[in-house]
Amino acid sequence: MFLDDETKISITPEAVPESATPFYSGKRALNLRMQRMRQWSRIKVLLAAALAFAAGFWWNHPTVPTVKSVESSVGEPAWFKTGAAKPRTMGVEFSEGELVPLKGGIYEMGDALDGLKDAQLHQVQVSPFQIGKHEVTLAFWERVMSWGLDHGYTDLCPAMSKGENHPVYGVSWDDAVKWCNALSEMEMRIPCYYTDADRKLVLRTAAVDIHNEHVRWDADGYRLPTEAEWEMAARGALAGKRFPWGDEISHQDANYSGATDLPYDKSQRAGPAAELASSLPYTAPTGSFSPNSFGLHDMAGNVAEWCWDFYDMHHGSPSAAVFGVLKDPRGPDTGMTRVVRGGSWRHQASEARCASRFDLPGMAPSPHTGFRVVRR
Repeated sequence: MFLDDETKISITPEAVPESATPFYSGKRALNLRMQRMRQWSRIKVLLAAALAFAAGFWWNHPTVPTVKSVESSVGEPAWFKTGAAKPRTMGVEFSEGELVPLKGGIYEMGDALDGLKDAQLHQVQVSPFQIGKHEVTLAFWERVMSWGLDHGYTDLCPAMSKGENHPVYGVSWDDAVKWCNALSEMEMRIPCYYTDADRKLVLRTAAVDIHNEHVRWDADGYRLPTEAEWEMAARGALAGKRFPWGDEISHQDANYSGATDLPYDKSQRAGPAAELASSLPYTAPTGSFSPNSFGLHDMAGNVAEWCWDFYDMHHGSPSAAVFGVLKDPRGPDTGMTRVVRGGSWRHQASEARCASRFDLPGMAPSPHTGFRVVRR
């Protein structure tokens, strides 16, 4: 069952295998994989009914091609190349897996215009990092999931999406961090997430309540962005603006639920953009809208995005920055829910603002939340 924004549940830690080698092989692995896929096929049917999707809607899971990964030096885009043709988008070149390098630096994080109580202005210093140009798509998710199921990630779940070049949704925070680790190991990089404070036991299975101490922040693998990284990336080169492109929003800018009475919402149409309203969910192919000044697409709207941090209502209060500038903040050490940013096709303009924050339980998939990756 999907849980909405207001639902609160606790996260229960479970045991995680220690070995770095695959846990299953041969016939046993095949049987386990087929069993899990059949189970999740039944679950997806029930979820689709619960969401009241339009008649005839079905989940699109393409054949998994062979993946060839290539290394790239820091500061250059990284690509995941496959033998399959690139999926079409709405007139925009689709570059699955491309990373955009950001130099980092000091910026003012939080809300300067609308008085958001949980996003007070404060200065943050962020180290250089690379971030996904696009939200993770279904095709990308399934390639990594297929590899992961054969290499110890035995409970990675099929994601949901409107099409292979649309962003995934229905992915829990727990699944997103395991998927990031699978992508790292698939590329022979050092994973970021572990089940122990010594960071020796790689997180591969189960829903584990991991904290800041369980992350190798210096690893070269993939992970979810911190709130500070996400907001810096969303703002681009525009300081103090509501949105990644300025202070107003319309359906020319992003896929969101428009026509509210907010003075900065300039859309004349209620709900998503007209060309996206043919069937639920109203996502757009990644890259359908113009990027921000950093070249990043859909930092507002389409699907909301998981961040690493535990949610804290007082995040960004002036007392948080004891020495004036917070360096690489990673959120509270403990919490009940995880931060979600950017808004989605079902959220109004207020949730699409760069500073807007909401939260969801990490173990709960959401019908409007996906993610993008970062890497050092």
